[in-house]
Amino acid sequence: MSGRNGDLIAWLGTAPDPDSLGGKGASLDRLVRMGFRVPAGFCLTTAAFSAQVASLDREDPAWRERLMGSPLVAPVDRALGEALDALVAELRSMGVDAPRLAVRSSAVGEDGSVASYAGLHETELDLQPEAVAGAVARCWASLWSPAALAYRQRRGIPVDDAAMAVVVQALVPADAAAVGFTRHPVTGRADQLVITAVRGLGDAMVSGTVTPDTYTLDRPSRATLELERGEDPRGPSLDSPALDELVELMLAVEARFGAPVDIEAARSGALWYLLQARPITAMAMA
Repeated sequence: MSGRNGDLIAWLGTAPDPDSLGGKGASLDRLVRMGFRVPAGFCLTTAAFSAQVASLDREDPAWRERLMGSPLVAPVDRALGEALDALVAELRSMGVDAPRLAVRSSAVGEDGSVASYAGLHETELDLQPEAVAGAVARCWASLWSPAALAYRQRRGIPVDDAAMAVVVQALVPADAAAVGFTRHPVTGRADQLVITAVRGLGDAMVSGTVTPDTYTLDRPSRATLELERGEDPRGPSLDSPALDELVELMLAVEARFGAPVDIEAARSGALWYLLQARPITAMAMA
């Protein structure tokens, strides 16, 4: 997809200005450029956010609440509609008759070296196209959720210049979802990998509302050293082929990044899709 709609929409893998995509969007754009399998989608850029904010009376104490309830300004609404039509047409050409979508917040500075905002900003899954505009507004408004404001205050991050892009992608009909670290996230051991996984969509795992399976693996041999079972009574969430393929994917991303990484991924059928990847910037020493 080419970059239509001026600077309001950027298709993943073709963005002329990754800085306008927020942390999550820029990471996904990079992964597509590297050739990894990422769900098709686009980003409503920080320019769209700024256009919407500019339509509001910033002197009104409730302007942030109005951001969620106000209709999209005409240029943003038109750009989003055209992008959704193109994405749905692309998915239908791939045999997806009734596309479902994921809408994810992508704040400036999110998933960076200073702050992660993990689970603090809005993500909405399994949406029909006509529900996307409302979800976008809720993503924007989540910049000022009590939890996000408290996090920025603790980190000394300014509130007034916060900006939010929003990623809109095809929803992966996940059989399993996983978060993986190419270094042990607690001990920092370079010879161990750690994977947490659940059956189905992974939003509850990422937000910490369910207990996943946790796999600790020996990096040289790929052998599972320990499996700590989660809440699901049906048994481990990943079989051996799925686990082996995920490990190979994690190490391939690490090799391309040139640094230890953590990733988020979803498996549908026999394929893993990357939903996020970022360098591990703070790690304990073994």
